Amino acid sequence: MNKEEFDINQELEQMRQDYAALKERFDKQQIINDQLMQNAMKKDVRRLFLSKKTVPIGVAFAILAVVLSYVQGMAWWVTLSLVIFTVIAFPSVYWVYKGVREEEIYNGDILSTTETLRRFKKRYIALETGMGLYFFAFVVVAVVFMTSMNISAELMWRRGILVALICVGTLTLEYFYAKRILNACDDIIGRLQMKEDETQNQ
Repeated sequence: MNKEEFDINQELEQMRQDYAALKERFDKQQIINDQLMQNAMKKDVRRLFLSKKTVPIGVAFAILAVVLSYVQGMAWWVTLSLVIFTVIAFPSVYWVYKGVREEEIYNGDILSTTETLRRFKKRYIALETGMGLYFFAFVVVAVVFMTSMNISAELMWRRGILVALICVGTLTLEYFYAKRILNACDDIIGRLQMKEDETQNQ
């Protein structure tokens, strides 16, 4: 073997070693990226199902609020409003999550799961819109009721402002809570679409 052939073989061997090292680094990076994607997916799935899992706690608090409003002798419309909210809102949460299952997000058919999550998003937005309208109606009823009472204008304004602040504060918290859930839903849909694209490209 002459010197030129030896040099070529040396270069080829060096290229093979460089390629093997590069491939090993790529595989390790791919494993890390997959793990990060899985962790992010698990976090989003937990956030997505948070509303459904907290329904029993919400029902317990709502029942407690109804009992306290009755025991404290609050106006009949307050107790009735709490009862109506409990009867309508919490079953609606289960309607929103109908057909959405954690195991299918991880292992189910990607296209059907994506479509299910899109339906979930539309239902969730409808639920949040309904809650906003309900609280608006609650404020209107409260104002009408207080104006019909024989109380001073100053006391009426204080109560009205208190009711409005409670409702605005509740809706603000609900908005940011809903935003996190909807963002988690969008992120899951995006990852499922990426997974589908990778499967098609293979």
